[in-house]
Amino acid sequence: MFKDMTADRTANAIMQDPTFEGTYLVVEGMKDYKLYTKFLNMGNQVEIKQVGGKDKVQTVIKILNNRGFNKKVGIIDSDFSKLTKNEANVDNLFLTDYHDIEVMMFESPALETAINMYVTTEKLETFLNGIQLRVIILIIAEQIGLLKLAHHIHNLGLAFKPEKIDGNALKYKDFIDDRTLKFRGREKLIKAVCNYSFNRGNSVAEANFIEEKIDELLKNKYDLLQLVNGHDLSNIVFYLLKKVLRSQNKSLYDYNSIEDSFIMSYEARYWIKTQLFKNIYDWAELNDSNLLKEDIKDLYIKMFPEEV
Repeated sequence: MFKDMTADRTANAIMQDPTFEGTYLVVEGMKDYKLYTKFLNMGNQVEIKQVGGKDKVQTVIKILNNRGFNKKVGIIDSDFSKLTKNEANVDNLFLTDYHDIEVMMFESPALETAINMYVTTEKLETFLNGIQLRVIILIIAEQIGLLKLAHHIHNLGLAFKPEKIDGNALKYKDFIDDRTLKFRGREKLIKAVCNYSFNRGNSVAEANFIEEKIDELLKNKYDLLQLVNGHDLSNIVFYLLKKVLRSQNKSLYDYNSIEDSFIMSYEARYWIKTQLFKNIYDWAELNDSNLLKEDIKDLYIKMFPEEV
């Protein structure tokens, strides 16, 4: 419901709800909702509002700040903001440690747990042949991340998502080998994304111009976990399991199944190690909010007694 409402109407609906006296967590979308419900005191203590996008979360929190409504906190993906030094500076709003929540989960042992749902350890290790799983995946995701960052900075007219929810997705097979999972080259990546971007109403930059902008970015040393996009990681993992390792698991239908598996596999002890958790914990203590589940607070105190 909130995804289809303006930020003003969303803020009004939050403030005018007489049936709830707890804390509102405002997030971007359904994946955020699924993840954070695992750790928060849902029910009469916490209600999560997914409002449909990062900008809208920021705007809703700003409106509620200006109106003096204190029973709210927001979480948004960092995206490229930490690389471009353009982080949101809004009271009661916190950013993910890395590019987004999917990268946060990918970086944790939840990756291995999720993959083991679909293929045996032996089959995976045979394919890896001594190479680290994350290294193989990040090699490809880095190239896509550089292209997306170039587009973010220079407005290259590129599209990476379908126009509609049920639209055709970008074909990763156009730039990933389906036997080895090796990256087939930047030229094929750019061609695939440019072809995907045509007829979207924007002027798509020439391939050689895009190459130049990526070469400029390569002069910098980027933190990969800030550069890569979580949906790309999920798509690459899906491609690995479905196309390369030929998993026959019927629940493996697209990248969403991977992200759902990440969420199921992501444990409180992983989240507690993040700066995002520490920010949320401190905010809850300062605002006398019963935001976090008691067992998670107890685990945090046990793991990091010096920080409490």
